[in-house]
Amino acid sequence: MNRISLTTAGQERFDAWLFPVSNPKATVHILHGMAEHCLRYQPFAVFLQQAGYQVVTHNHRGHGGRLPAGHFADPQQNGWQRLMDDIQQVQQAVCATEPLFLLGHSMGSFIAQGYAIRHGERLSGLILSGSDRQPAPMIYAGLAVAHLLRQVQGPRHLSALMNQLSFGAFNRHFRPDRTAFDWLSRDRHQVDNYIADPLCGHLCSLQLWIDLLGGLREIGQPQNIAAIPAGLPVYLFGGDQDPVGRIGKGLPALAQHFLRTGHTDVTVKLYTGGRHEMLNESNAGEVFHDTLNWLNSRLPPSGN
Repeated sequence: MNRISLTTAGQERFDAWLFPVSNPKATVHILHGMAEHCLRYQPFAVFLQQAGYQVVTHNHRGHGGRLPAGHFADPQQNGWQRLMDDIQQVQQAVCATEPLFLLGHSMGSFIAQGYAIRHGERLSGLILSGSDRQPAPMIYAGLAVAHLLRQVQGPRHLSALMNQLSFGAFNRHFRPDRTAFDWLSRDRHQVDNYIADPLCGHLCSLQLWIDLLGGLREIGQPQNIAAIPAGLPVYLFGGDQDPVGRIGKGLPALAQHFLRTGHTDVTVKLYTGGRHEMLNESNAGEVFHDTLNWLNSRLPPSGN
């Protein structure tokens, strides 16, 4: 694993981690979720590296030690677009002419869709883990609450209320619960690792919530998803007990969203009993191999 130091247009330094391969089959760029960090994906990255794929990952703004913690950008700075700029910068630093697949988990899956709307022609495939198609009324209600709170508490306020409104009900499906994060995985060791990790489980700012919900509004509009190339292969996977995916309903709804906007290669894999983090589930080995098989099956013909 190689650490690569990058500098944004605003002169902010951040790092990417590269798992290099000589003459890679493709590069897989992994985008992590909310309130976690990119090095949690190291086991999967090493697995893909051993299979001939170069892997790169980086921390989103406000995550993994990037300051200010839990915050993308201040108002008027377009935090959502700055996330896209970071992704582009990482890819420009590490990618050559090999195929490029973008894998996003949870919040990263929403960010990945935003990137594919803007730069889908650069991708050979889009992989979305632990995702959902959020109902529009929920997005607009969340935006209204976040804007109201921002007026009172300020854009950088780390909001326990927004966290509770978004995640507070997730554990109810798994009562009696052992921890507040049982919804992440059936694997107790993985849950305990998440809880013990000081870079996981933190609160996020009101402005981050506004930026993220604005991004969800963007990717929820069919005309925007239609801007993603129709032939781009899309792979959706998650657990059928994932509360983010509305206990098995979210991924099929997201697949229909892609199909209705003209996309012709959409695959859905729901794992029975799986929760939110299928790459950290008790059957993670199965998930690793299924994802690798899909990648191998979607590699462009040699020479393209």
